[in-house]
Amino acid sequence: MKIKIETQKKFLFVSVNFQTLDVTQTSGENFSVSAGQDLEMSSPTKCAYCQAHATQLCAACRNVVYCSREHQKEHWKRGHKLECKCYELDTNELLGRHLRATRDIKMGELIMREAPLVLGPKVASMPICLGCHRNLLPPQRPAVNYYKCSACSWPLCSAECEKSSFHVGECRLMAASKFQSKINYNPGQPVGKESAYCVIMLLRCMQLKESQPAAFARLCELEDHLKERLDTPLYHVLRANLITFIKTVLGLREWSELDILRIAAILDTNAFEVRHSGGSKKVRGLFPGGAMFSHDCVPNMRHRFDDDMNIVFLAKRSIAKGEILSISYTQQLRSTIQRRLHLKQVKCFECACARCADPTELGTYAGAHVCGKCKVGKFISMDPLQNAANWRCEVCNLIRSAKEFLIHDAKIEAELESLDKTAPLSFEDFLYRHRVELHETNTHILQAKYALTQIYGNVKGFAMEELSDASLKRKVELCEELLEISNLFDSGWSIFRGNLLIALEEAIVAQAMRLDEASECEAKLKQAAELLEEITNIMKHEPEMQQLLTERKQILDAALARFSNEVQ
Repeated sequence: MKIKIETQKKFLFVSVNFQTLDVTQTSGENFSVSAGQDLEMSSPTKCAYCQAHATQLCAACRNVVYCSREHQKEHWKRGHKLECKCYELDTNELLGRHLRATRDIKMGELIMREAPLVLGPKVASMPICLGCHRNLLPPQRPAVNYYKCSACSWPLCSAECEKSSFHVGECRLMAASKFQSKINYNPGQPVGKESAYCVIMLLRCMQLKESQPAAFARLCELEDHLKERLDTPLYHVLRANLITFIKTVLGLREWSELDILRIAAILDTNAFEVRHSGGSKKVRGLFPGGAMFSHDCVPNMRHRFDDDMNIVFLAKRSIAKGEILSISYTQQLRSTIQRRLHLKQVKCFECACARCADPTELGTYAGAHVCGKCKVGKFISMDPLQNAANWRCEVCNLIRSAKEFLIHDAKIEAELESLDKTAPLSFEDFLYRHRVELHETNTHILQAKYALTQIYGNVKGFAMEELSDASLKRKVELCEELLEISNLFDSGWSIFRGNLLIALEEAIVAQAMRLDEASECEAKLKQAAELLEEITNIMKHEPEMQQLLTERKQILDAALARFSNEVQ
């Protein structure tokens, strides 16, 4: 029994890339109490609003009780909104300031929602509007250039964005100094990133000192790692160009060079990349509360951005009371040496999490190569927390220097990045050519396999309906392999796991449509239904995924209906 359903294909490409304390944790309308829950002897027994005997525990922080829902609402308005949270600030020598869970946290639970303290362009940015932060589109005829601000000439969407609260402060400053932006649209030339945007976010932070002193004080409390950054090529450029522009061109001579560079370093250390509305906005945001979450290469949280550019942190697995709350600043499929070098370069710290400290990377050997001498053992670092440590074969004890190993590994990485991403053949060839040197869970192999899960079924010539049965089976096998890895590196309700499940569910439905045997078709469709239920839970907080999930449900429902009709 072969099932055929006509659908409009929607391409899905998801990058492996995955990249503060006055917090609005939830909206004032979301009230909840745990009625009838047994309280410990140490728990409060008087209503936080009226002091009457109460047993209904606040479900969010579990630190106060109420006698009624109405009194919970009133107490929220009177200040509990600012106190109700499931974490506390802690500090230690290794992590510095960080947040710990003050109670058990359920998978999928919202932990923090925070508005940006400052929002603005990245250091080098494609042309964007400084009023609404949307990417600027080519001008429509008869216009030949972007709309320009009438006062400072920075490109904007329209005259309305000249009045944006984001832009008026910097505009006033630049207009007073008679500075005019030189960013223009050049037809016939590719649109590239503009380094001139590097000054905007910095100016917005500096202007807080006068306009919002309390916000500026919170900004200054954040870590900067300026000492480590001062001697880097980027900060040499900033010293030569940015400082001159701010102090001489804009006339802000009261600011010292080090104070300006310190703000730049605070941004580089703490800012989040904010992606929004299907890629129409790509900026940086500073969230002081969010900056308190620690990094871990096997994190227990994930984050996203809502329609108002607030950052939202969710528990992607169950978190025990006392556990450190963590997110990841790196790509989960990369090896320890790759992740640690990236973190050192970008965030100026050396990760010492459990995964980084384990030479086998939780048994995956993600950074290891197969020994060329004995052909059996794997090369692992003799001290993974020291980037310069030698590498040794576990079987024959052959030693390779870190420099030798890393140079060779970098060549393989460059080869992988250069592959044609519009067809699976180059990635399959990469896997075949490196089948002896690189084992099945090596970082480069894992990244190639992930690329294939996104290419099969999504590119011209390899759309789902065009795939052979063998290619369809290959996609399923790759998804299942990577899901096993995700259970170690990025478990629970992670976006990485969700994307893999979407690819797997789509492939399994496609397989079911091609089957003649009714029982096999039914089993496949039931498996797809279970996967879609898990996907829905993982992605329920991702608005941009809801249309895709609706389409997947419609396709699955149609397949199930066709199956029922055929059986009858």
